[in-house]
Amino acid sequence: MPLTSYTALQTAFAADIRGAANRAHIGKIYRASMEFLAKAQREPLRSLIPNKEYFAFRMGTKLSRPVNAALFVKRTGEWDKLDNALQRKSLSKLNPDQVTRIIYSVAMAFCCFIDLTKDRDQKTPGTFFEYLIGHLFASHLGVNPITRIQVLNLDMETWLPTDFIFDLGKDRPKFHLPIKLSTRERIIQVFAHQRVIDGVFGTERFLGTPVILAETKRSVARRDVTEICVPDQCRVYQLHMAQLKRLYYLDVPATYEKLNHVFPPIVVKSFGHFFFEADTLSA
Repeated sequence: MPLTSYTALQTAFAADIRGAANRAHIGKIYRASMEFLAKAQREPLRSLIPNKEYFAFRMGTKLSRPVNAALFVKRTGEWDKLDNALQRKSLSKLNPDQVTRIIYSVAMAFCCFIDLTKDRDQKTPGTFFEYLIGHLFASHLGVNPITRIQVLNLDMETWLPTDFIFDLGKDRPKFHLPIKLSTRERIIQVFAHQRVIDGVFGTERFLGTPVILAETKRSVARRDVTEICVPDQCRVYQLHMAQLKRLYYLDVPATYEKLNHVFPPIVVKSFGHFFFEADTLSA
């Protein structure tokens, strides 16, 4: 069962976030989740999002979250390709879209497994997504993250709890990595965390690069799928609150993709691009 490997992943992640053991456990979770989902029915959903098709897995009376049909990969061997490319540092053999589809499939397979076997469990899928993205970031950058940073205080030693922070060394920017299944109207939290860090250490010292799975929502009654986005608010936050270096998605919302072409620009990309531009971002 996927949960057996999930427990092993928790232990490996706590010991060494960038360690290769994490990818081995992730692969086992993916394969076990897909084996389970092979027994479920696929139910088409009515997509209200232009140029996107979604379906859900059904088992009995339970229906999973919406799955992007174009992004979901059936072949578990695709994860092995990514694993091998990361081990051999040969990602150039893949492309950003391919990498995005693989990671999306791994995340969604386990999320859907939980949807069909648990009742209203949002914590387990969210934690797994943190493990998945946190490990991939750490493995690619070659450093483990920290989750708190020291704040200058004249009277006492103070530590600020944070999302994952990746410190690449002296005189180089650091990555600030919030990881979320979705934000919907709560995307202000991402900008607010970045604002606090900028206020303490100055702008451009910490590069805000949040990674989000999707912003989709399925109507229980009508079986339709929409994206909950607040693009105008994002523009205000980027202009007046804090500037994100990138906004990465596994399933890029159509509305947010347009933020690349307005003022102030917010660079929104599929997460696969990170592996091909990380070096230039941190230069």
